[in-house]
Amino acid sequence: MQYPRTARQSVEHRRKQRPRRLSWLAIYLVCLNLICGGLVVSLWLPERAATAQSSTLPTAQVLVGQLGVPVSVAAGIAQPAEAIVAAPTPDGPLQAGPVPILMYHYIRTVDAGADPIGYNLSVAPELFDAQMAWLRDNGYATVSMATAQRCIAGEPVCPPNAIALTFDDGYLDAYTDALPTLQRYGFIGTFYLVNNFMGQPGYMSWEQAGEMNKAGMEIGAHTLDHLDLTVIDQGEARRQIEQSKIDIEARLGVIVSSFCYPSGRYTGETVALVRELGFANATTTRWDDDYSDPFAYPRRRIEGGKDVDVFAAVVRGY
Repeated sequence: MQYPRTARQSVEHRRKQRPRRLSWLAIYLVCLNLICGGLVVSLWLPERAATAQSSTLPTAQVLVGQLGVPVSVAAGIAQPAEAIVAAPTPDGPLQAGPVPILMYHYIRTVDAGADPIGYNLSVAPELFDAQMAWLRDNGYATVSMATAQRCIAGEPVCPPNAIALTFDDGYLDAYTDALPTLQRYGFIGTFYLVNNFMGQPGYMSWEQAGEMNKAGMEIGAHTLDHLDLTVIDQGEARRQIEQSKIDIEARLGVIVSSFCYPSGRYTGETVALVRELGFANATTTRWDDDYSDPFAYPRRRIEGGKDVDVFAAVVRGY
């Protein structure tokens, strides 16, 4: 079929235009693919970089804040770590719950016949050493009363087999005998001072108390004069409690949070005073398993002349 000249020219013109349209379509598709590919790469590379960075940066698990909230720390940024119950220790996970609180007075040798009361209150230095060796060999870790309180309250801050060692009255042998033994075993204790006894014969000096604190021991208050707080008037009881804390803090430059009732005697009014005057915990001479009140913690008395087997039974609550 023969087309007129003008028609044939129109057909040839359309044939020439078709490849050009196809080429523009191809270019469009190529550009679209490049844009999509760029978007994928832009999303993938930062994630890959972050993953690589986190795999090379050390991550530490620490306990922070008053309640010991665990966080993961990486690249200087703290993030919540809900899966972490507590930071691990070489001996296992941290524990929370009641801890045994042992009560000591003297670390000295006494003749039972000449002084039966003093003998009962005194643990010979060699026996005290054997007791600390038993604690070490059986995996116990000592904590201050400030830490024991947090443990008893349910905070995950206590090491496995935590135990608190307390020493009443501030006797000189606490410095000369108890302290070196505790240091030898890597242990700590809480020492309750009677302010007006300090520097008197048989009692440590303020300088020695300061050295004990610098050695890692906790210093607690035990009133000014070791008076029975249940029989003196409330004004004097307040003074005995409040001023003992103020003086120790001023002399030693420490925060005193732990208190011990003289002779373990207390009433509801006494407890209210101790709480009001800024202490966080207090110990008694009561021996039971009631740790519900942080201002009336029970303790287990360590008596003189008892062998290590008896000591072990006391620690284990038998």
